Amino acid sequence: MIRSAVRRIAPCLALLLALAALTMRVTPALAAAPLRVAIAPVAPFVLPQTATPEGFSIDLWNEIARRMHVDFTWTVLPQQSALLAAVARGDADVAIAAITMTPAREQTVDFSLPYFDSGLQIMVRTQSESSFMATFWSIPWLALAQLVGITVAIVFVLANLVWLTERRRDPGFQKPYWRALGEGLWVTMLIIATGEHGERDAPGVWKRILVPAMWLIGVVLIAQLTATVTSSQTVARLQSNIRGPDDLPGKTIGTAPGTTAADYLTQRGLPFVDVHSAAEGIQMLTQGDVQAIVYDAPTLQYWAAKRGNGVLAVVGPIFRPEKYGIAVANGSALRKSINETLLAMYEDGTYEQIYSKWFAANK
Repeated sequence: MIRSAVRRIAPCLALLLALAALTMRVTPALAAAPLRVAIAPVAPFVLPQTATPEGFSIDLWNEIARRMHVDFTWTVLPQQSALLAAVARGDADVAIAAITMTPAREQTVDFSLPYFDSGLQIMVRTQSESSFMATFWSIPWLALAQLVGITVAIVFVLANLVWLTERRRDPGFQKPYWRALGEGLWVTMLIIATGEHGERDAPGVWKRILVPAMWLIGVVLIAQLTATVTSSQTVARLQSNIRGPDDLPGKTIGTAPGTTAADYLTQRGLPFVDVHSAAEGIQMLTQGDVQAIVYDAPTLQYWAAKRGNGVLAVVGPIFRPEKYGIAVANGSALRKSINETLLAMYEDGTYEQIYSKWFAANK
């Protein structure tokens, strides 16, 4: 009976052993499967429209994967807002670009240690609109009024000097004071405008001194008046009336939907226009479709430097500080390995070398 029982269970044992062997062969293959790393274009972390992925985050992940001895493949997504969803659904094992770590996002994925300190900033056109009202209000009326007041006082003093010089020899000045002063004002303005009195025959010594001195004073006053107006116009053309987040209400703002910048604007009750790419945002800003772009500071600084052509500028302080992290699935064992590798890169200076390659020149 024992032999009979053995003969009956032998096929079952053989089947179990075969399945175990198959499992042992399949498991290493699964373990060695390349990681699927999701990225999306967001310069300079992931540069758009490159034959092979390039950028700060790309270099960082290449070094992490090399040290972890893992193979991987890139999964390029069109929008950054799709990265976390891909990891949460299991369509990607890792996501890296410029992903801001937030409490809400931590509920759907796990994050590595922060690898970049960022925040929001504002990009504007450096040239303001050339409308009449914009030009009118850009004139420094207070400084201009002060300069005009000083000019009137100086001309009044000069007119009195002309009256004192001419009252005994010129019949036009031998009249009541205020009427004679009017003549003095007229002569003063002629001297300032033409540089001479008009009388060339036997002028007195004081007149020889007074006429060029008055002309020189007039030149200085006119030059100062011109400089005040033109410099204010130049500054107005090179500056926007948006200096920081407090100036955003009432302005037409653009940003990428589904980002922390969009969340910030929504929380403050500021409507915004959807911007789906850097090229689109730059075009909207330069054409005047929007007055400001609110987005991550390093990205705006990169595009202003690379494609601003002096027309775009990043203004104001960095607000709403944020940190970027590498996203993995909840409970993934990759998180610990990535953190250990990042710490090692911080310690041996590798991270600083990668950072300097992309950001040191922009400091």
